[in-house]
Amino acid sequence: MIRIDIKTALIIMDGNNKDKSFWLAVFSLVGTTIGAGIFSLPYVFAKAGFFMGLAEFIILVFIVLLVQQILGEITLRTKGHKRLVGLASNYLGRPWEALVTTSVLLSGIGVLLVYIIFGGKFLSLITGQDVFWSSIAFFAFWFLAILARPKTFGKTEFYIGSLVIFIIILISIFNFRYINFNNFRGFDIKNMFLPYGVILFAMTGYTVIPKMEDLLGAEKHKLKKAIKYGTLIPAIVYLMFVFIILGVSGQLTSSDAIFGFSHALNSGFIMFLGAILGLLAITGAALSYGVYFKETLWYDLKFNKKLAWTLTGLIPLSLFILGARDVVPVINIVGALFFGFQAIVVLLIHKKSKTSEIKPAYEINLPNFAYYAIGLFAVLGAALEIWYNVF
Repeated sequence: MIRIDIKTALIIMDGNNKDKSFWLAVFSLVGTTIGAGIFSLPYVFAKAGFFMGLAEFIILVFIVLLVQQILGEITLRTKGHKRLVGLASNYLGRPWEALVTTSVLLSGIGVLLVYIIFGGKFLSLITGQDVFWSSIAFFAFWFLAILARPKTFGKTEFYIGSLVIFIIILISIFNFRYINFNNFRGFDIKNMFLPYGVILFAMTGYTVIPKMEDLLGAEKHKLKKAIKYGTLIPAIVYLMFVFIILGVSGQLTSSDAIFGFSHALNSGFIMFLGAILGLLAITGAALSYGVYFKETLWYDLKFNKKLAWTLTGLIPLSLFILGARDVVPVINIVGALFFGFQAIVVLLIHKKSKTSEIKPAYEINLPNFAYYAIGLFAVLGAALEIWYNVF
């Protein structure tokens, strides 16, 4: 991984435009994907049991990769604005557009709320200031930053994503000797489905796929490969992170990963380095998702540009101020319910999009039973997640 990242950086710095565009597209997905979810993964793996979490993770990574590559094909088949709301309107009609709009708005608010919460936690660990005001400071920076040109974020996410991966590799190498392999034993049937929503939340990065197409320019045939790399790199990083955090922390594993890990090692330096890692990961993902949410309000829902920007920040900030600050339930519901529903919508759009006159650079052909199997899996997962969190 380290060699690949260094070679990639050298290629981009060397000015090879084709490779540069490809890796900017890859890391726009990597940077969007590696966000708040990574820090809750060790906690839910610990609660359910490592091997139960691992089994769910492998299945869901495969499903997410397939759905995101399908969305890439749909994007290539479609003219105009290509966010999910617009795609649902074009291919499924007004009733589905209304459902998807509701889902995108509610999940988007939940995602942005999680970023504000985690951003404040990590900033507080670095500065020693109050968590609430640290979240307000993080929000202020992010709120202004999403006014920047979206093109900037391909480069921003490349550097942030590379640095996040590098820090995780460093933490893993220097703390591997502290792993207690007994921490991977055990299984709790009551929590066996707890990782489901968190994994979906952590792995889903489809919102940036239209931007990936733009970044690739004339090299659109590389979109499928870029999505594959951009999905699997975070998956590998996540497993590395879970392995080191859970292996060292054991029962001390916390919902933000870093606090419990640093206490298990009794190391202030690890807490500081982990907080830097957290702040970088949250910042990269929050920038991408903030732009996506703002543009959904602006382009798809026809809000005034300034009003769209204002609402993108005002709604999650209001919920935070009113006391919504418990991250794991929010991540679970957003991941299982809303992202699960949106995966079903992507599959429905895929079947309809096959009639498009535009020939895409690649096609994914699934038998009908595969659509039904993935849809049923998403419905059952959402139902179990709601049951777990509500009852």
